[in-house]
Amino acid sequence: MERNRFKRAKTLYAARRRRLFQRILAITLMTLMIVGPAVAFLVWGRPLVDFLADSERVRALVADYPVFSRVLFFGFTMLQVILAVIPGEPFEIAAGYAFGSIEGTVLSMAAIYVASIIIFLVVKRFGRPVIELFFDSEQIDSVKLFNRPKQLNLLMFLLMFIPGTPKDILTYLAGLTPMKLGTWMKILLARFFSVVTSTVSGGLLGSKKYGFAAIVFGIGAVAGVIGFVFYHRVNKRAEQQAAMTEEHGASDETSSDK
Repeated sequence: MERNRFKRAKTLYAARRRRLFQRILAITLMTLMIVGPAVAFLVWGRPLVDFLADSERVRALVADYPVFSRVLFFGFTMLQVILAVIPGEPFEIAAGYAFGSIEGTVLSMAAIYVASIIIFLVVKRFGRPVIELFFDSEQIDSVKLFNRPKQLNLLMFLLMFIPGTPKDILTYLAGLTPMKLGTWMKILLARFFSVVTSTVSGGLLGSKKYGFAAIVFGIGAVAGVIGFVFYHRVNKRAEQQAAMTEEHGASDETSSDK
């Protein structure tokens, strides 16, 4: 009894430490995202805004530092995927704006691909505690669609393909499924569509084709709404199926007891 009590206390303490880490990480990142641009504006002010608004000057700077700029962007994009608390769309738009649509897409996809494989392997090795560093237990438990193993690969491919789905948490949860690394590497290619809509928008903005950029933004927004609705319907259906399975299991146990 005492041993079980100690084990429960240890588990509870570990969970609290993970939650504390989550909060500190989230607060730190949000503070940096807010304070960083504010400080930059206070120091450089209008010249900074004028520089960022001029895509030709931005691309000229990238051309002056071809290796450093790409390595820096690649690293920041990987960090965004791994930390999972920062939205990826601004990075993808920035990639198209600074590097052009084609190279921006390649850089974004490569960074997302590498980071997603690392996440998959780490979760496979260490399990759910890794996911709980970045997501609450309620968020993790709310994803029910992985209770449908026969449709797992197809569902994951569709959810990675369609914009608007919660790809961050799905990337982490993929490591808890029976999915093999080879299958996951193929499924990750489906993220191309959601990435390219953002990078092309950024590329069109960089080329000052604002009308076309607005059209692509609109297509991406509509696709995002469709993806959001699709995900929640599929997850709700999986949740209902899980509840029905639990009810049947409980009724079978009651019958056997009689």
